[in-house]
Amino acid sequence: MVLLRRFALILTFLSWPALAQTPTDIDTAVATVNGTPITFHDLSMAEDEIYSVMGEMTSQQRLEALVGYVVNRQLAATAATAAGIRDDDPEVMKRIAFYKKKALQDVYIGRTLAERVSPSDVRAYYDKEVASAEPVEEVRARHILVPDEAKAIEVAKKARAKNADFAALAQEYSTGPSGPSGGDLGYFAADQMVEEFSAAAFKLKIGAVSDPVKSQFGWHVIKLEDKRTRPVPPFEEIEMQITEYLIGEAQRALYSELRENANVELIINQTPPASGGNQKGN
Repeated sequence: MVLLRRFALILTFLSWPALAQTPTDIDTAVATVNGTPITFHDLSMAEDEIYSVMGEMTSQQRLEALVGYVVNRQLAATAATAAGIRDDDPEVMKRIAFYKKKALQDVYIGRTLAERVSPSDVRAYYDKEVASAEPVEEVRARHILVPDEAKAIEVAKKARAKNADFAALAQEYSTGPSGPSGGDLGYFAADQMVEEFSAAAFKLKIGAVSDPVKSQFGWHVIKLEDKRTRPVPPFEEIEMQITEYLIGEAQRALYSELRENANVELIINQTPPASGGNQKGN
């Protein structure tokens, strides 16, 4: 998913007001630390490390978090050098060796996936699997969920009365999570609801109220609001979702190919050494 995250970060970079007029070259400096520039490329690599902990941040919050993360790293690296920690320190060398493999992995996987998933592949998938898919019938309905049949019969009678406000009845009587919103379930296909509920809803005419319907959740009184054929989403709306799916599939296939040509032996009955580096002198 590295390619997608970096693409998303580009969009974030372009949308951040403080940087909106800045050239979009990846080597453009977005900050400096004691004169040392922090570039967009630095942020994109940092995002690989902390993407999972950024959560639901806004674009500006995410960018500021990345800048702060890289600033801290630069400050700590400068302090380490001043403290006499050298590149040939054994612990530093171990980490360099580990991250060298990660760098090779990232570049190789990124370049290979870019070759295997092209914009034309994404468009072809959309044309075949989305635009040409069988049309799906959907209905929009409201419902009132109550615990027993007697209450359902009472509510159904009220819902069928002249000028009855079904949404208000749902707010008053429904025990389901949609009750506060008037029982509105939005549009759904038949396979998105339990069988008993869908069977009853899809038989109704628009504006009609059902007899009480029993399901595993209780008793439902259903009002049909609308019927439609599910609209096909435009390509631009789901292009990123398709790209993410195809990259994920290509990545799984690539690692599978690599494993097929390798001798991987898992040694699972060994106790890992205690953490903390060299135990002598600790």
